[in-house]
Amino acid sequence: MIGMLWNTILVNPLLNVLAALYHFSGSLGIAIILMTVIIKALLIPVITPSLKTMKKQRDLQPELDKLKEKYKYDKKKMAEMQMELFKKHGLNPASGCLTQVAMIVVLIALYGVIRQFTINVNVAHLNTLIYFPLFKFNPGQTVNSHFWIWDLAKADRFYILALLSGVLQFFASKMMLPYVEQGEKAAEKTPDKKDDIAYNMQAQMVYTMPVMNFIIGMTLPAGVVLYIVVSTVFSIVQQYFVSGWGGLNPWIKKVWKSKKN
Repeated sequence: MIGMLWNTILVNPLLNVLAALYHFSGSLGIAIILMTVIIKALLIPVITPSLKTMKKQRDLQPELDKLKEKYKYDKKKMAEMQMELFKKHGLNPASGCLTQVAMIVVLIALYGVIRQFTINVNVAHLNTLIYFPLFKFNPGQTVNSHFWIWDLAKADRFYILALLSGVLQFFASKMMLPYVEQGEKAAEKTPDKKDDIAYNMQAQMVYTMPVMNFIIGMTLPAGVVLYIVVSTVFSIVQQYFVSGWGGLNPWIKKVWKSKKN
């Protein structure tokens, strides 16, 4: 029952979008890129609130650091004062959770759709899921999975997409951690070093996620990794327009200064 609802509400409509884009473009790669951009654009109203929440938390970071220093020996009181500060500024840290869940659900569905077009493709089966005869495949027709130097149905033997996926994820993760320097200072001032653990875990994610993306990208069909790459590029651009370069600011400033000199 749940599987039927999942397919009816999300997977099949997205599959039809990809089939239509493939029909008009004649390229599975272009179809995947266009579909990813369209879906990410439609999700802007859903994702933007959580990005704005992150920006508000970033703007409040100096005040949060003062509370950590003032109540460093009373964690319970510090938590109460942090919640009071959030309430004062109309900020609900949990407000972005539902939007993040919605985004993840759609992305999982997109992943499944792309896999159907790239792994053990059964054109007859795809035709049963396509709503309009115009976009159905002819008997004996195959899905052309070749795009530039890649066969989107197979893993990228050049590892280019896998590397792009990892590098872009690193930049995306770095942009979401604009207060690494402040985190280090807060950790140094905390006697019991609990903040060190929290900060270290947060900082490590900047590096572990890109590595995971690269490893996964080496094994997944190139079509799926292409979707991940385009999705990450879109997220970086969206993040920039909502809250700027974030944790990339120090690097941007260094590059800018070196060009001036």
